[in-house]
Amino acid sequence: MNETSLLFCGKSPKFLIEKLTAQSTAENGGEAFRIPSLINADGVLVAAADRASSGADWGYIEIAVRRSEDLGKTWSALEVIAAPPARETRISDDCFSSGFYIDPCMAIAPNGDIIMLVDFWPECKGLHDLSKLEKHKPAYRKENGETLFIIYDKSGRPYYVKPDGEITDADMRPTEYSARGLGGLYKGDEYLGNIFLDGVEGENEMCVELTHGAPLKAVKRCYVFMFRSADKGKTWSGPKDITGEILLESDSVFLGVAPGVGLTTESGRIIMPLYAIKHGSAAVYSDDNGISWKRSEKCPYAKNTGEWQLIEAKGGAVIGLGRQKRYGKTPVCISEDGGESWKKLKKSKLNAPKCQKSVITAGDLILCSHASARTRKNGMLSKGRLCYRNGVPIKIDWFSRKPINKGFFAYSCLSPIDEKTIGVLYESQPSSYIEFGKFEIGGSFGKETGRPDE
Repeated sequence: MNETSLLFCGKSPKFLIEKLTAQSTAENGGEAFRIPSLINADGVLVAAADRASSGADWGYIEIAVRRSEDLGKTWSALEVIAAPPARETRISDDCFSSGFYIDPCMAIAPNGDIIMLVDFWPECKGLHDLSKLEKHKPAYRKENGETLFIIYDKSGRPYYVKPDGEITDADMRPTEYSARGLGGLYKGDEYLGNIFLDGVEGENEMCVELTHGAPLKAVKRCYVFMFRSADKGKTWSGPKDITGEILLESDSVFLGVAPGVGLTTESGRIIMPLYAIKHGSAAVYSDDNGISWKRSEKCPYAKNTGEWQLIEAKGGAVIGLGRQKRYGKTPVCISEDGGESWKKLKKSKLNAPKCQKSVITAGDLILCSHASARTRKNGMLSKGRLCYRNGVPIKIDWFSRKPINKGFFAYSCLSPIDEKTIGVLYESQPSSYIEFGKFEIGGSFGKETGRPDE
């Protein structure tokens, strides 16, 4: 691999080795970082990550991006494109008094737009304290072809938020309330607080705009928000809540994004990887450049485990590679109808620990970045090909691999750079240190003798 570039670097010694925090600058810095996503938007590389108040999966977490217009040689300064509402921020994993974004996943729509899906959580600890989540309260209602967002008063009485922000009571009668922006509740022109927060303002160690909780509140659960860029990541839309389009009752309080990249098929369908805690992986898809989203109700879950990534085979079949429950072979599934139904394949001889991995195609090759030790260590780029029977993929032959790094290696994301080169964005410290590097696909890569299944 060529020389690496440091794209995201934490500045707090609470979450990163102190000697490395000296590399944190105005262009790459924040308190803490995790979860990389990388995409090539017609020659412009866009890198995204969680920018957080701690190394935990909760607290104050924004989504930040950096761009490269010269294929990864130089990068723009970090820019925050999504900031959650907060009533308190502290540089500590003891604080969870804010909403938060987490787990970006990008794809390129057929019209060239970048589509990014992320999880959004109200004030809570997400999956790390299920007792704070409200699994018995519905968050959406279908009414006359519209998806209405439900919020509740202290007595549990529902109110319905229409797409234009108008709020009705339980009998669908208009009220004086309205919703504006990301959770702002108003009575006429009077601001009442934010529906995603619980109490009063507190400390503000992150120096962001604070607010307070509203008397009507959203359900505490995971929401899936979409952001869009029509100019290769220079500017981004505000968040669009697509949860109501894709949510099923069986998902309970968590249907979340599998971070990394999505897949745009040869037919022009965008397929994005999600997952639910109880049932496993799920795919959602769009045939109109991400304007609307669908999900199969007949086959809502793939035969896979949690976080996963997708590739397209010759002939249009979609292959999903999942996350192990423990060190071992990689779970694999296949869809022959564009992500609408799935069946299980034999596990692939790609050994990895319990960790997200990234998988993309380059011509007829499959490339996968993953930790190769029994724990999250020793990043590896494995190279393989699909094997077919009667035109249908049946397994992956992994025939070569090359090291990405030595030592800690966790979440990663691959993206094609040009016909000969791919980029990898990866976590090389337990928190807050995300590097970018390049690999030549051919040449010396193919001469490696080590195999992922050895």
